[in-house]
Amino acid sequence: MRWLWTLLCLSVLQAARSEDYANNTSIQLFQQYVQINTTTNNDLTPAVEFWTTQAADAGVEMTVLNFTEGYPVIVLKWPGTNSSLSSIMLNSHMDVVPASESDGWTYPPFSAYLDDEGVIWGRGTQDMKSVSIQYLEALKKLKADNVTLLRDVYMTLMPDEETGAANGMQLFVKSDEFAAMNVGLELDEGTSYALPYGAIFYQDKSPWQIQIDCYGTSTHSSQFPATNNTATGMCRNVINKFLEFRDAEYVKYQAVGILNAGNYTSVNLNKLNGGTANNIIPSHVSLVFDIRLNITINETLFEAQLNEWITEAAAGGNVTLTFLQKDAQTPATVITADNPYYTTFVSVCQQQNLTVVPLVPPGATDARYIRAAGYPAFGFSPMPNTELLLHSPNERLNATTFLTGIDIYIALIKNLANLSGDEISADPSSYIVKTAG
Repeated sequence: MRWLWTLLCLSVLQAARSEDYANNTSIQLFQQYVQINTTTNNDLTPAVEFWTTQAADAGVEMTVLNFTEGYPVIVLKWPGTNSSLSSIMLNSHMDVVPASESDGWTYPPFSAYLDDEGVIWGRGTQDMKSVSIQYLEALKKLKADNVTLLRDVYMTLMPDEETGAANGMQLFVKSDEFAAMNVGLELDEGTSYALPYGAIFYQDKSPWQIQIDCYGTSTHSSQFPATNNTATGMCRNVINKFLEFRDAEYVKYQAVGILNAGNYTSVNLNKLNGGTANNIIPSHVSLVFDIRLNITINETLFEAQLNEWITEAAAGGNVTLTFLQKDAQTPATVITADNPYYTTFVSVCQQQNLTVVPLVPPGATDARYIRAAGYPAFGFSPMPNTELLLHSPNERLNATTFLTGIDIYIALIKNLANLSGDEISADPSSYIVKTAG
């Protein structure tokens, strides 16, 4: 009977916990935001309206910038007591990658379903609407508690991080509005790891996306041209070259793991298109590769290697290479005692019972454009002990992890925004280091 009583008690406690989550205003706000379908290239007007309401409720100034029509950049300002000091910029992005129930979602991807275990399901729960709401709730709590902040704090929300930020961060960092913010440090997105600590990203890998077009003999498929005279044959040669390199880099990955992503170059063939009919040899086949450079690779030599592979694969035929995206290697943020932002960040997280480890992520974030402009930036999402589900079906986040993250940001914002002018250099680029590559 005792075990039955124990199970009953646990069930009651679980039900009470789930009910508490359902009635938590921060959770509810998070759910509302996830329920707005901000899939890449969608109309972001509902998201702008959501943030307009949040800014009005918080009593803070909000500006909407449109460098490109249909791609709003949102800026919310929490004034500090000394605006002559450099500010803290809390950045996130509104857009999310596509999600469809046909991909195998347990619950609809934009339902923000809260299950009986206290887990919120939905696209953007990890990447990165949770962080946006954590910023907001932390700043609201600091304001409600009359906590004085020395430096101005800005929340910025970007429209197109997932597609390369051509209409968002890339234009924003060049704008007069960004210059007027007098940024000293930017915080951006991190990621989740199923490990008992958090990652603090100090540099991003540079993405190269290339399209390779192969042109060859087109005829009735009953004919039998030499393989290297066909588009498919030349593309096979290209694929072999790239996958041989990929296999070598995969060996490096297996040796160092995802926690040392800066040490290898990832390569993936993500698109393969061609052909017009079942009985015609195609005259044109197209490949798209996504490449993330290791942080020490020589870009000039690597590009020369790509062109050499294309020449060899063409075997005298017609193969072209076009860059769809080609980001230069970007600097790193200093992660030593010489950077008070970094030492403060690590110390605060330790006080919040979260160990953070400096890492290079396997991908890239908007923070790379901030660092390239000469400003230190850290990527951080407080999601320890959480399966990495960014861009995956059944993306989800535990409610306790989400709420704990608010407390962590309260402490981080309070301490970072109250670093004195004597502690921080007036030149933000002093906390940037150019790396090899």
